[in-house]
Amino acid sequence: MKYVILFTILSTLVISCSDDSILLNPINEIGHSSSLRGLYTVNEKVTWASGSNGVVKRTINNETWESFQDTTMLHLDFRDIHAFSKDEAIVMSSGDGCEMYKTKDGAQTWKLVYNNKTEGIFFDGMDFWDDKSGLAFSDPINGKLFIIKTTNGGDSWKKLNNLPTVLAGEASFAASGTTINCVGDSTVYIGTGGGELSRMFISKNRGKTWSVVNTKMRTGEASGIYSLAFLDEQNGILVGGNYLDSNNTENNCMLTIDGGNSWTFPETPPNGYRSCITFNANGNLIACGRTGIDLSEDGGLNWKSISKNGYYACSLQEGFAWVVGKNKIAKLEF
Repeated sequence: MKYVILFTILSTLVISCSDDSILLNPINEIGHSSSLRGLYTVNEKVTWASGSNGVVKRTINNETWESFQDTTMLHLDFRDIHAFSKDEAIVMSSGDGCEMYKTKDGAQTWKLVYNNKTEGIFFDGMDFWDDKSGLAFSDPINGKLFIIKTTNGGDSWKKLNNLPTVLAGEASFAASGTTINCVGDSTVYIGTGGGELSRMFISKNRGKTWSVVNTKMRTGEASGIYSLAFLDEQNGILVGGNYLDSNNTENNCMLTIDGGNSWTFPETPPNGYRSCITFNANGNLIACGRTGIDLSEDGGLNWKSISKNGYYACSLQEGFAWVVGKNKIAKLEF
């Protein structure tokens, strides 16, 4: 059984940001309780979100939201979602095992396209190069990242043959489904942490072979790379830090201009631990986390706080952004 609930904009808050005004529009969260961590914007009208308790949300007019909750999926935490249109999307669950479902009719019906109950499986994220080809990955199994691929838009998946080896304690984070980034035609980046090193795994041929690069992102328990975004195959940005020390800015952001081979720190980092980063066509970036939202207008070199409200995931377009968190959605208008 499915329930559908419409959401409306509740109010508008004006947040001072240097000489600009940014409007933060909270959404009236009537309906199902959910910790929203999955977010994907298809175009200027269509955005999908997903979260705990099997909840999926969608806007097709960039204003009001519909909420879908299938009673057979209440036990699932959909940490990531990827959408192809207003009707077609795929969701990925994280936790003890992984289930992935796809809809082709605007969330009216869902088909199970992947199911893995292997002990130790905990999926962290997925991404696509195009409407057909993509990857999804889990924390390590037997000392190797567990990575699956699709070539038919997520209708079916199979495990990669060549899986990269990890260090003791090394894994990834399912904070927003954005520790994996498919870039260009064949390049993919995966960020890790949790151990003695926070590293970038890089493949230039859709996962056939892998290289790994050490970064100086924060290390240790609950520390590392939580999200990454590549503007192109050369220029990328990492954010993260320590989830348990959310106000600390220590080694919470790094930049590359050479495809991830080397990394440098920004001049002014984001204001604490950040679980998601995203950019728009103009090269502006926002990052969000438990302690607020930050904006960069110079490619990630300098960051300024635009909100102290905590959110888990963000999606930035020209002139606006969506942010989601625990029982809440908000729209930023620039």
